[in-house]
Amino acid sequence: MDSERLNQAMISEIEKLGDLGPWKGALRAVPRHLFIPSPAYVSPDDRPGYVIDREADPETWLRACYADEAIITQIDDGAFPITEAVREGARFTSSASAPSTVVAFLSLLGTREGHNVLEIGTGTGWTAALLSAVVGEPAVTTVEVDPQVSQRASRNLHAAGHAPRLITADGTNGFPDGAPYDRIHVTCGINDVPPAWIEQTRPGGIIVAPYRGELASIVVREGGELRVRTYGRARFMMLRSQRA
Repeated sequence: MDSERLNQAMISEIEKLGDLGPWKGALRAVPRHLFIPSPAYVSPDDRPGYVIDREADPETWLRACYADEAIITQIDDGAFPITEAVREGARFTSSASAPSTVVAFLSLLGTREGHNVLEIGTGTGWTAALLSAVVGEPAVTTVEVDPQVSQRASRNLHAAGHAPRLITADGTNGFPDGAPYDRIHVTCGINDVPPAWIEQTRPGGIIVAPYRGELASIVVREGGELRVRTYGRARFMMLRSQRA
């Protein structure tokens, strides 16, 4: 089965959960397999994980790229190869989130053409490319703390034909040079909203993040006051400045 058919099947499954809005076209335009490395480690919720290798088994690798499952792309901040992800004590430190989770986050973001968007945690680059497809590349800034992850994301984005502004830095500080932002998309768990994000968000702007174990939409009001709405559990790798 080719990647286009697998991508369409993935979109159809996610669409059963609700209207995809502008993200349906973005999912069609930005194939996920272009952002999945090899080897990688598939981490299903309901069964043991497994390594996928494009060279050894290209069909399994491609099918996994379009399954609604998270794919781990780095362990222990890159200190060990991904093939050791099954060892006891391995810590997952970068991933491609399950597609339905990605769409849930992006749908809450409510972004549209004309918005200026900051993303915290580039990861593979897939969500930055999806954002670029909706609001335009010049309006997307994505920040990644890990140089290794950032370099790989840059290659992925280039191969997919997208060029948002990619910054290698600590996302805790946001990116003041591109502020103010209408939307901030956060791909890592947080226990507290960093002050820089609030300062860099327009009044009425929205931050969507895995906040204190919940998927949350955080509205920034005039004067830095916040209104938080939660939408259910969300387990994510923590922002590195806040992780234990």
